[in-house]
Amino acid sequence: MLPFTADDLKAIQTETFIEHLDYFESLASTNTWALNNLAPPANENPPRTISLPRLVLTGNQTAGRGRGSNAWWSPEGGLTFSLVVDVSQIQIPLEQQPLIALATGLAVCETLEKYLPEYNLQLKWPNDVYLQNKKVSGILVETAANQPGLVVIGVGVNLNNSFLSAEEALQSVGTSLYETTRQKYSLATTLVDLINGIENRLYDVASENNNFMSAWRQYCLLTGKTIRINTGLESKQGECLEIDDEGFLILKTAAGIERIISGTIEHF
Repeated sequence: MLPFTADDLKAIQTETFIEHLDYFESLASTNTWALNNLAPPANENPPRTISLPRLVLTGNQTAGRGRGSNAWWSPEGGLTFSLVVDVSQIQIPLEQQPLIALATGLAVCETLEKYLPEYNLQLKWPNDVYLQNKKVSGILVETAANQPGLVVIGVGVNLNNSFLSAEEALQSVGTSLYETTRQKYSLATTLVDLINGIENRLYDVASENNNFMSAWRQYCLLTGKTIRINTGLESKQGECLEIDDEGFLILKTAAGIERIISGTIEHF
């Protein structure tokens, strides 16, 4: 049985803001495909017309990517997709683009919470969703160098998959909705809910009020914890005081208080 039927694909387009859907039964990486096929060279003549927002969806992702050199493990039953948006259509200014990953994580967290009201969902800055203290979802936001306004939002959610077949290291840190609740969930219905939630939060990023980070902080996994973060240049250790309205992690170290815009949490 295919993970998505023709009726499912039709519903995804009619019930969301998606203008075009690219569906593949199997694909190495939805983000990679989007970047390779939807970001034409700047000197292309005549320039191709691309319908956006666009959804790149696969029932079987074989080489999913995470941040940096990390991979995203996505066996059967997982939900993996990429939203491709033009930030000028949504009116997100360039300086606000770093908030897209945070807004997407918040939308995923809020959507899953509707299904799991009795369970603990949290956000690990900058791009992970945790369920019962284990990772249940990851987000990878990428831009095309030749089209800076085109943003690819990759989302992976462990929905109906089991970690019994995963490597032991993954079993200790990851979980799925099925493993937590022993219930199966509709891939198509969940996807529609996630897309609509992400759309709403993207428009919050574009809003002048931009107060969605107060909602984000309610789910923050790191606030008050002693953490170690690799900024790409060095590792720093200290207490995470908060994630501020601009998406910076506020770290209290022995040398003072620092604002960190990006990095990898190595320990918390």
